[in-house]
Amino acid sequence: MKLVVDATILFTGLIGVGITKDIIFSEAVDLYAPEYLFEEFEKHKSRIKTLSKMSSGEVEMVLNKLSSKIKSVPKRKFEKFLNQANSLIKDKNDTPYLALALAEKDMAIWSNDFHFKKQSKVKVFTTKQLVRRMKSSRYKFSY
Repeated sequence: MKLVVDATILFTGLIGVGITKDIIFSEAVDLYAPEYLFEEFEKHKSRIKTLSKMSSGEVEMVLNKLSSKIKSVPKRKFEKFLNQANSLIKDKNDTPYLALALAEKDMAIWSNDFHFKKQSKVKVFTTKQLVRRMKSSRYKFSY
């Protein structure tokens, strides 16, 4: 399953343990994100370190694992869809995620932000919905 993953999901997976991290590193999903997302994580390493209670080395290791699992997509690949995305949702910080999903065929969004559900052009899965879908496909979670 091809999914555009939003920053909040990745942040949860980065600082926590459990189902979100399990899905992120699952082979059942192919994850995509706008390239600037990893730049933001780099800027906020100290905050991530504090919230996760990980050492600098551990934060670096997890960020490297995330960047190898998630395909970083340059803005030029989805920028022609930004205006359409802006017209579909109100949160302008999230329009790049929607634009990326619009640009790619058969791609959904993984987000717990409900404003994504107010549009009908792209399928959106919350973590809970994704878990149900994966379980129905007989995916075995590690928890």
